[in-house]
Amino acid sequence: MNACSEDSETPITAGDFDGSVLIVGAGAAGMATGYLLQQLGIDFQIVEADTTYGGRFRTNNEFTDFPIPLGAEWLHVSAEELPAIINDDQITVDTVLLPYSENDTSGYYSNGQLTIEAVGNAVNDDQDKKFIGSSWFDFFDTYIVPSIRNRMQFNTQIATIDYSGSKVIASDAEGQFYEADKIVVTVPLKLLQLGTVNFTPELPTNKQNAIADATVWSGIKIFLKFSEAFYPTFLYFDDSETNEGQRLYYDAAYGQNSADHILGLFSVGKQAEVYQQFSGDALRDYVLNELDEIFEGKASAVFQDILVQNWNDQAFAQAAYLADEAPSSISRRMAESVANKLYFAGCSYTQFADWSSVHTASRSARDAVRELVR
Repeated sequence: MNACSEDSETPITAGDFDGSVLIVGAGAAGMATGYLLQQLGIDFQIVEADTTYGGRFRTNNEFTDFPIPLGAEWLHVSAEELPAIINDDQITVDTVLLPYSENDTSGYYSNGQLTIEAVGNAVNDDQDKKFIGSSWFDFFDTYIVPSIRNRMQFNTQIATIDYSGSKVIASDAEGQFYEADKIVVTVPLKLLQLGTVNFTPELPTNKQNAIADATVWSGIKIFLKFSEAFYPTFLYFDDSETNEGQRLYYDAAYGQNSADHILGLFSVGKQAEVYQQFSGDALRDYVLNELDEIFEGKASAVFQDILVQNWNDQAFAQAAYLADEAPSSISRRMAESVANKLYFAGCSYTQFADWSSVHTASRSARDAVRELVR
């Protein structure tokens, strides 16, 4: 996929629209949409099915002494994406980001053999940056949430959306109705596949086909705390990146001001489903056995604690994201608006050849708002 560039974007300016907007979902796209509408002085409300905001980039602050990103973790594009999200030249971004170094180590385990070498020049092909002392969630919590928090309503799962009349009318699982001139749907693609939202009239055939045809990857993240670090910056396998999924062990404490040693496991698609067969002690033992085989028993010897986020078990996600190898037509069709009243924004609803990250969700929100207000 090609990382989107803010350079190609046009400024977001007020248009002729001065009605009300209902935003379904308080993840990255939902919050970014509300924030931009707030800047434009447009009336809006955000309804979120879960108990709080954050979607798939929530953070754990108890496992160690720095934030652990349970979902989205890295910035995959230029740091200029952060001020692009804020959309206000008067605000200075204090978020600290750290790129990887050519001196970092990369391990490769194949056929029972572990090879470790310096990342070297390969680091120049990788824009990934770690948040230091913060996370994607903290960035939104600091710069986006304060101006929209009073417009959020939680524990509100939208079940129906009727856009057949002059107004859009949505109802939640408790039978409460919400009316607006336009609606922005940021519900995860997996939930649309599962039919959790019923539309009246039905969505256009091309959008229904996109929903049905989409491969949405399973997802799990596991964090292990050890009394010492015995692993490289990255650990790859033969199946670390395939058409069916990905898995990668990595130093989750990289660059943090911490004495703790935290190894992360990121896995999506078929590779994630291997780990998702287990839970509790069985999952812990499976992962430690895998690492013991690679590092000659070291993992179990210095193991201290484990933290697991299985996104398939999260009621209002039930998966990770649209597969990296999906046709770009899927996300493009999902991003198309319907009847000048129904709009879609989210990491899988993009008008460009990139998806499944916070920066793509945020840009999709900008695209939706530009179209909505004109």
